[in-house]
Amino acid sequence: MAVNTFRLDRLRAGMKQAGIDVLVCRLPENVVYLTDYWPHHGFSVAVLPVDGKPLLFLPEVEEDYAKPEWADYALFGWGLLKDGDLYENYRRLLSGVRDRLGLSKAVVGVEQSFEVVGSTYRAAEPVVPAAPWAGLLSSVFAEAKLVDVAGVIQMARAIKGSYELDMLRWANEIAEMGMNAFLAQLQPGMTEVEIGALIEQTIRAKGPGHKGARLVRASAEVGAGPVGSTKGTLLVPSTTYVVQDGDFVMVELATVVDGYWSDLTYVAVAGTPNERQKSVYNAVLTAQQAGAAQMKAGAAFTDPDTAARESLNAAGLGEYFVHITGHGVGWRYHEFIPFLMPGISGTLEAGMVSSVEPGVYIPDFGGIRIEDNVAVGQDGPVFLSTPRQPW
Repeated sequence: MAVNTFRLDRLRAGMKQAGIDVLVCRLPENVVYLTDYWPHHGFSVAVLPVDGKPLLFLPEVEEDYAKPEWADYALFGWGLLKDGDLYENYRRLLSGVRDRLGLSKAVVGVEQSFEVVGSTYRAAEPVVPAAPWAGLLSSVFAEAKLVDVAGVIQMARAIKGSYELDMLRWANEIAEMGMNAFLAQLQPGMTEVEIGALIEQTIRAKGPGHKGARLVRASAEVGAGPVGSTKGTLLVPSTTYVVQDGDFVMVELATVVDGYWSDLTYVAVAGTPNERQKSVYNAVLTAQQAGAAQMKAGAAFTDPDTAARESLNAAGLGEYFVHITGHGVGWRYHEFIPFLMPGISGTLEAGMVSSVEPGVYIPDFGGIRIEDNVAVGQDGPVFLSTPRQPW
């Protein structure tokens, strides 16, 4: 696989504009962005000079997942008695890069203000760089100027090229394996946690190997019934609630495939939907399609939200739509560019990717949200997930 220069070219252009000579990144999402390698444990480091190939330092145990065509890499020991102190290894590696590339007095971009971060593969124990890492960078680059690179990276990441869009389609294909199992096997008597486990198990079992996927994770939160489904306005844990015949069941699903994310919401009825359920579901779907139709280059960030909101207002459901219409998706479950919401400024550009997810949450009836991942096309939306059909 050839090196994907599109995103690195974008990032380097941002670095040059900001006067940054080199990036030093440890957050998994940025390591993926620079090297197309998703860290397992969170101890890897990616370095991007403003000119030249990315460098990757990773634990020996993860070598099989490095991609030499994307980055030159070096290994270090971690986790065993033979391996010594982690931070001494970091110091040795980074000092070597500093001296080899002549970065002693460089402007060094570092991750200072990321407070929401994507996970490593080993999500059970996230590793977050904090004061020890900041102290090490200040010591290694004592004569350099350290600057926050969050804004530069986020702007670069906002536009996806053809490779990124293919990877996000791939993540959605795998996510839909779990959602299809949910639709096929949902029945009264299941609990919310059982439904979530079914979805996650399907993705974990069938996702690896699909088109070469290696590392796959999923997290499904399920809300059912007239009360549980209305809690879907925010991400809330699944419970032991037993699904009743005729209940709405809403599934919010995060799926990550080799560092690329999908964010989907599906709703189904356990049993046969009644006429009101069909009517409200179809109204939400119409609003979602209206919002998605505005995902075209040159539209304002507000346009998809306005279209979805106006559609639900016309259906008499606008008061029940209480959250934003969408957010960026890509190297994280929720990215900050674009936000599709009232009152925000910004213009959609081809290659931006967002969720489009209007929803209504009606007391004593239930909640319905329909969420797809949609790229901004030059002339209209490009769905990366499979659009839903009317009931």
